[in-house]
Amino acid sequence: MDLIKSSILFDKDTHTYTTPEGVCLQGITGIIERQLFPDKYSGVPKFVMKRAAERGSFVHEVCELVDDLGIDHESEEARNYQKIKESYGLQYEASEYLVSDNEHFASCIDKVYRESDSEFSLGDIKTTYKLDKEYVRWQLSIYAYLFERQNPGCKAVRLFAIWLRGSISELLEVERIHDGIILELLSAEIEGRKFINPYAVPSVKTDMPLKYREMEDSIIEITEQAKYWSERKKELTDGVMKEMVKAGAYSWKGESVSFIRKKDSIRRTFDREAFERDYPGVYDKYLVDTPVCGSITLKVS
Repeated sequence: MDLIKSSILFDKDTHTYTTPEGVCLQGITGIIERQLFPDKYSGVPKFVMKRAAERGSFVHEVCELVDDLGIDHESEEARNYQKIKESYGLQYEASEYLVSDNEHFASCIDKVYRESDSEFSLGDIKTTYKLDKEYVRWQLSIYAYLFERQNPGCKAVRLFAIWLRGSISELLEVERIHDGIILELLSAEIEGRKFINPYAVPSVKTDMPLKYREMEDSIIEITEQAKYWSERKKELTDGVMKEMVKAGAYSWKGESVSFIRKKDSIRRTFDREAFERDYPGVYDKYLVDTPVCGSITLKVS
């Protein structure tokens, strides 16, 4: 059984869905964020979101190359994706498969895999630092509802996230949410009312204020981005250092950036341990108490 191609037009640059008559439809991720996870990305700077989106787009593109052209891409994510396909026996059917109710909603499913003539698995590629399984569960359950509505007689039998981030590569299956609940969510969005999530559970992290619990993913992403760019800066300065030494230069100046190389030198330090051995108790007499402002330590587990 062949999958039906939607008549909805998708503009990749503006990420918009339009009917042949010119009517704009809503994307699914926007609904999920408004109705179910309104604070998921609160507090995340635009540059962090942009960087994460660029990384996600890159991984999606290389996975499409693996599927559509059989290319062995050099990236770690592409190699790991191929291993996942082989390990789970995934039979590729389509990438970015567009589904819609042709009236209100439309979205593209990252991956569709064939299980039999009328049975399919739906996969969503995630590249985030932390995989939010509940978010993926809602996302793929909505996709499954629209997929089966668009393809009468077909069944989405498995839903799973494909988590690819550097050395991380996992396929995590999620339980499908009943169509009745999905229909209620979509109806609430159409009618402009708040959907009551039947699966919502109170957070058990009572030691942290709600404001910061809701920002955990944002804090993790910002922390990781800071680490990433710090490492890139070190790679850059180390490379410049080698080139300046090779050229015998101590100063390079561009239009907006300059580099100054310090000459090799000898640093003289005070050997406290030896001093205290030779003059027991003398060092402590000269210690002075100085007020120090309190601080916090951020640890990402």
